[in-house]
This record gives sequence, C-alpha cells and structure tokens, in this order.
Amino acid sequence: MPRAKNRHEKSTPEGRYLYAVVPIEVVDSLNLDTPGIQGADVHPVTSGELAAIVSNIEQQTLRPERKHLSTHSAVLGQVMDQAPMLPVAFGIIASSEREVRNLLAEHANDFLTQLSAVKGNVELGLRIRLSDPNAFGYYVNAFPELKAMRDDLYREGEPSREEKIELGKYFVDLLNGFREATADKVLDGLKSVASQTVVNEPRNESEVVNLAALVPRKKVDAFYAAVEKLGATLPENFQVDVTGPWPPYNFTHLRIHFEEVEEAAQGAP
Repeated sequence: MPRAKNRHEKSTPEGRYLYAVVPIEVVDSLNLDTPGIQGADVHPVTSGELAAIVSNIEQQTLRPERKHLSTHSAVLGQVMDQAPMLPVAFGIIASSEREVRNLLAEHANDFLTQLSAVKGNVELGLRIRLSDPNAFGYYVNAFPELKAMRDDLYREGEPSREEKIELGKYFVDLLNGFREATADKVLDGLKSVASQTVVNEPRNESEVVNLAALVPRKKVDAFYAAVEKLGATLPENFQVDVTGPWPPYNFTHLRIHFEEVEEAAQGAP
C-alpha cells in the first residue's frame, strides 16, 4: 500500500534547499512568508519529531552570491524569531524530499538533543579590537619588556634577519598572553549571562577577543550591560563590538552527508 503523503509535503521533481531544522511541534504555527532562494516558497519537510525548513530548487549547486547569502540569512532570521532551530550552512541541497526525511530520521536523536540545548537562546558575537592602526607600535609602548628588546636590537643599527624573527616571536608570545588574559576576563564577566561561550581565533593582529555567546533571550539586555561594564575596564584604545542576535551557528552541528543517509535508507528493510 502506498505511503500516504504528509500534508506538508509537495510532489515536485526539484531538489530541496535546506535552511534549518526545527521541532515538529512548531510547524503549524510557523510563519514562513519570507521568500527563499530564487524567490521560491519556503516550507517544512517533516519526519517524526523533526521538520526541515526548505525551498524548491532546480540545480544541485549554488554560488555564494550576496543575494543568495542575504536570502538564506533572512529565512533563518524569520525562523529564529519563532522557534528553536538548528541552522544549516549555506548551499546545502538535497536531491529530493525523501532524502531530507532520511536525513532527519538518521540523526533524529542528535538533532533533538541539540534543539533542546539551544531552546530559548540566541547567539551573540563579541569582539574586542585595538583601534590603533599600528598594532606593533601600540604594544611596544604597552609592554616594557618588548620595548626594551626592540630598543636593544636597534641600538647599533639594523638588526639581523634572525634577530628580527626573534623579536617577532617574542611579540607574538606577548600578544597571545594578553589575548588569553583578556579572554579570561571577558568569560568571567559573562558567565552569569551566557549559557555557553566559544572563543574563536582572532582574525588579525588588531583583534584581541573574538567569541560567540549562547544567551537566553531573557538575558540579552543583561548581556549588553555586562559587556558595557567590561568595556569600561579596557584601555581607551580598545573597541568592543557586539553583533547579533544570530542563529546558534557556533553551538550546533548538523551532520549532513546525503549519500551516507541514502545508502542507509536503501539498506533498511
């Protein structure tokens, strides 16, 4: 006997572009009127206790053009405002709704556990960076030991290449130590307002702290207050930026391997 179609499913030959995974209980109340990639309607594909938020798409690859990235983010933003969700990285396309359902079934326990962990939370980014364009010059003045080494090497003229390399290594060690100490200070200041934190690698010499925080929605204002308090303790040359709220990218991980899921489904009785 043929399987009855779920009332949320659509019988079309296109692939499915994935945006997010949500718990099944929120599906009927979701407003999904934000247009998807290429203007396609956004809709859920359900399996068990989960639903994937998708839109139809003909091709199997998608270039990361600004308009596509913006659309992907807009759909995630609308879903995030209404329900706990696991965001899918840009550009993931399933060949069919069956493949999406197989994915949800294969990883149901993992996805449900992650959804439970992020429920009621949003992600906020926090970056502390040096506003002085000459990072080395600033730290030379900030670290007396670095200044003493620099002055000693240049006392009798241009130092050798090896001496410059040694000075550079010493600078990096001091900078890393300063970053670790600053990050520890920030983490201590945020522990009462963040459920979880992830410290990411600074992107350049000017960046001191780059972290993501999973924050309960009811504590977002308290998070900003804690950041403002931390900012007041930093030298005036440092700037603190908070971004978000974002979907919980740094606190979820969707294992999407469609070929493996498809093979497992074909081998099932």
